[in-house]
Amino acid sequence: MSQFERDLRESLRRRQPPEHFASRVLAKTQEHKVEKIYWWRWLAAAALVVLMVGGVYFIRQTRQQAANERAKEQLMLAFRITGSKLRDVQARVSEAKQRVVYPQLDR
Repeated sequence: MSQFERDLRESLRRRQPPEHFASRVLAKTQEHKVEKIYWWRWLAAAALVVLMVGGVYFIRQTRQQAANERAKEQLMLAFRITGSKLRDVQARVSEAKQRVVYPQLDR
């Protein structure tokens, strides 16, 4: 048997763990669990805040867009009414021009 095989056999030989090894390992795992839960809570809270802010922004944008659409419709209605009234006035003016008799000036 070579030196390498002896060293390998020695390092793989079963040994007793140090005193309180199991309790220390369990204590470490409990510490990590508490830290992870605490970290995940902060992440969940941050995600919730981001979603709430995004939702509020989306709702405000949607309401603003709806208000803009209403204002546009009202403006288009005002333009149609104004155009209609303007056509009526133009028709009356052209009728009045046709009825006016211009006096003949003799010179």
